[in-house]
Amino acid sequence: MARHKIDHPKDARRERLVHFLRIEREQLPGERSRTLMLRLQRRAHQRLRAFTRIARGQSV
Repeated sequence: MARHKIDHPKDARRERLVHFLRIEREQLPGERSRTLMLRLQRRAHQRLRAFTRIARGQSV
């Protein structure tokens, strides 16, 4: 028979939370991945700016 909620030690909740947080953090992108993604986003923004400048007929 399962124990009642009151009968469970409070430490088990903390261990469970730590376990879930570890799993969640493992699924997040790493620091290097984040920097690469930001770099690619910046480059795309710069490319768009250059294309719109060229479309308007402006030179450097």
